[in-house]
Amino acid sequence: MDRRSFLIGAGSILTTAFVDKADWFLRNRNTVVPLIKPTEKTTKLYFVQLGTEYELRLNSPDFGLTNLTYREVLDRYHGVYLPKDEPVTLSQFREIYWDWGITPRMLEQEADMMYYIDEWGRNDANKAKAYWYLYDLDLFGSDQAEGLRRGDLRFIDGCHPGNDYLAVTSHDPLSASLLQARLLELGHDMSVEIVGET
Repeated sequence: MDRRSFLIGAGSILTTAFVDKADWFLRNRNTVVPLIKPTEKTTKLYFVQLGTEYELRLNSPDFGLTNLTYREVLDRYHGVYLPKDEPVTLSQFREIYWDWGITPRMLEQEADMMYYIDEWGRNDANKAKAYWYLYDLDLFGSDQAEGLRRGDLRFIDGCHPGNDYLAVTSHDPLSASLLQARLLELGHDMSVEIVGET
């Protein structure tokens, strides 16, 4: 787990005055400071309240779960592309059956979610998309830089050994406004919104 805080004063928007304004919006309106007017092209990032913590989700506050066929699961998560309009050899079907237990008749059936939930959760879930979007951005300033730090974002890649949970979480809703401001400073057309549990 990588827990980080925002360095206040490191950019043009993230100032102590902005922190005070963000705190006011949070206490009085339970919202992020409205810094941008979202358009159709604006990406949305949601702070979804889950009890005492917030989980960040990209594009939608829901989980983003989609139903897939076994053919789609093979293509998306196992690198096995089987075009619908081309014949598949018997040896290919044998290999698919031995590797993943899928028969030719199963290809167009809706896949059991438990068959691909782990791969989906680390790649295509809205929480995972938020993790991968934010992970390499320069959000926090140098670790060696001294100054006031506020908020918290935790980048979690497995809560403990053997766990595959992948997400960004926070216990401080003020982090939503701080993240919005930092993303704008970095030139990202993204709006951040605080929402209740979906």
